[in-house]
Amino acid sequence: MADLINPYDKAHELARAITGHEVYKRYVAAKAGVENNPEYQKMIVRIRSRQMEMNRAQILGQEADAAVISDISRLLAEANQIKEIEEFFSAESSFIQMFNDVLGIIQKAVEVGFK
Repeated sequence: MADLINPYDKAHELARAITGHEVYKRYVAAKAGVENNPEYQKMIVRIRSRQMEMNRAQILGQEADAAVISDISRLLAEANQIKEIEEFFSAESSFIQMFNDVLGIIQKAVEVGFK
């Protein structure tokens, strides 16, 4: 019988590869940088809250409120003037992109068997 690859072993290997990757380490460091400052946390929460408000409206098929969009843009502009917050958003975006790429690779491989 041919050697079978154990997906659990590979999942642990993938987890180690992700957590050892510079993109992950950068995100963890940036996250710690903003978590140590309550004012930065408040700014991020306000931005996320307004973004969720806009997303809810879109999910319900409503037009995005121009005032909400303007407020999000203003909040992001203010937040990105702060080096730690700008780095957090940048690092988070890079991590999400890497994570989604990995999920996409797995999803494509698995979908082949379902066609």
